[in-house]
Amino acid sequence: MSRRLPIFIVCVFIVLKAVTSYGYTFDSGTLRGRIIDGFGKPVSFADIEVTSNGSKHMATTDTSGNFSVTYSPGNIQLMAKKPEFVPLSYSFMVEVIDEIALDDITLWKVPPGGGLFFVGKDDYVKINEAKYDSESTSKEKRFYVKGTPTKINGNTLRIIDFQTDNPLVMGKSLYRVDKNGSVGSVVFYPSMKYALHKLDDTYSRVGDNVGLRVSELPPGKYFYCVGEMTIRSRNGGGFFFEVSS
Repeated sequence: MSRRLPIFIVCVFIVLKAVTSYGYTFDSGTLRGRIIDGFGKPVSFADIEVTSNGSKHMATTDTSGNFSVTYSPGNIQLMAKKPEFVPLSYSFMVEVIDEIALDDITLWKVPPGGGLFFVGKDDYVKINEAKYDSESTSKEKRFYVKGTPTKINGNTLRIIDFQTDNPLVMGKSLYRVDKNGSVGSVVFYPSMKYALHKLDDTYSRVGDNVGLRVSELPPGKYFYCVGEMTIRSRNGGGFFFEVSS
C-alpha cells in the first residue's frame, strides 16, 4: 500500500529542494576568453574543455573566437583544440567563485609540412634549408653555409618550428653569417677555442615537437644549425635566412 505524506511536508521538501538547487549554482564560476591564431585572427568553433574539482565543462568558441565556460574552484586544467591546429593545455589555480576574464589564448595552425617558418603578418613563410661545410688548416677549422637564404623583413622575428618527422626543436643553435658565408671557426691552438658567431634567442614550447623562437636581429644573414658544430663535425644542415631593414 502506498504511503501519502502530509501536504505540508511535501511543500517543505519542495522548498528545500529549490533552495539546494539554487545554492548549487553558486558553487561554480565562469571563465571568459578568446582564442586567436598566431596572426591575431579569431579562431571560431574551437573546443574548450575545463576540468576542475572532479568536474568537466565544455564550450565552443563563437565566430569572434570568444568563449564562456563554467569552472569549479581549485586546480583548473584548460584545453583548447581544433582540427589542423596545435592543441593547447595548461593549468592554473582559482580559489574564488567569480566571472574571470582570461588573456587571449593562441592556437597555432599546422602548415602542410614540417620545417622552420617565419610568422608573417597573415601567413607563414617557410625558411630555406641549407648545408654547412668546413675547411681546415693547421690552426683552425672554419664553417661555411652554402645555399640561398630566405628574405625576411623586420627586426623582431617570430620563428616557429614544426618538426613533424624529426623532433629537433630543442637542437638548434642560431648563428650570424658573415659576408664570406662563415659562421666562425674552431681554433686549434692554444686552447681549442670555439670562435663561432652564436646568438641568443628566446624559446618557448608550443606543443609536441613544436616550438616558438623570438629574436631581435639587425639586418644580416643568419643560420639555424641542426645539431652542433664541433671539431668532429665536418658538415650538416640547417635553415638559412636574411633579415633586411
